[in-house]
Amino acid sequence: MTDTAHSPSHPSPQAHRANVVLLLFALLAGPTGWIGQIWLGYGLSSHACFPRDAAGRVSPPPGWAFEKPLLLAINGGCLALILVGFAVGLGSWRRTRSEKHGGPERVLEVGEGRSRFLAQCAMLTTAGFMIATLFDTIFLLFTPTCWSFQ
Repeated sequence: MTDTAHSPSHPSPQAHRANVVLLLFALLAGPTGWIGQIWLGYGLSSHACFPRDAAGRVSPPPGWAFEKPLLLAINGGCLALILVGFAVGLGSWRRTRSEKHGGPERVLEVGEGRSRFLAQCAMLTTAGFMIATLFDTIFLLFTPTCWSFQ
């Protein structure tokens, strides 16, 4: 019985170079970081600004001076998770390079195989979620915590 995953005729001859668990982590890091940032940030902000039925009109609310630094820390942690996911996807993408397209030194090339495709998807999605999280962080820096149109 021959090992078809490592043979040159296999559609993904470099598939053995990618770790499936790391690829799944890279694919899920972007959405997980963004959802965590939205979920934790929204929950914290909504409780601070709407502790009861009526909205609070003071920014920051009494006793909630730690809210903005905590929200920035949450955003920073989520951004770090997304960046790690991007780095893992990039590493997997580089490891699954095909030797017949110019060797390991060539970075921009058309890849083949499932592992390389998943690594490219991971890099694309983490980049998108990184941009979304950065926009949320910038918004947090320039607006009061309990802002309203008055």
